[in-house]
Amino acid sequence: VFASNEFGLGAFAIGIMILTHPERLMNYDDLWIDCSGDEFDVPGSGVRFGRAPCFGFGDGEVKFSTDWFGSAGGYDGSASGFVPQE
Repeated sequence: VFASNEFGLGAFAIGIMILTHPERLMNYDDLWIDCSGDEFDVPGSGVRFGRAPCFGFGDGEVKFSTDWFGSAGGYDGSASGFVPQE
C-alpha cells in the first residue's frame, strides 16, 4: 500500500539505479528489488498480471526475472519514489 504521494518504480528505473550504483546489488544476501511500478502478464495463467519484474543476485551476477507478487517474502522489497507534498 502506497501513500498518496508515493509511486512504484519500474524495471527501467531500477535497471538504471543498478547500473549507476552497482554496489547496491553485489551479494546473494543483499535485499532484492521488486519493480512495483510494472506488471507482467502470464498468458494462460489464472491470474492476469499476477507477476512483477524483479532484480536479484545469484551465481555471481545480477538476475532479472518475474516473481509472483501475491505473498510477502523476506528477501526482496518494493522500490518506490515520492512526489514532494506542498
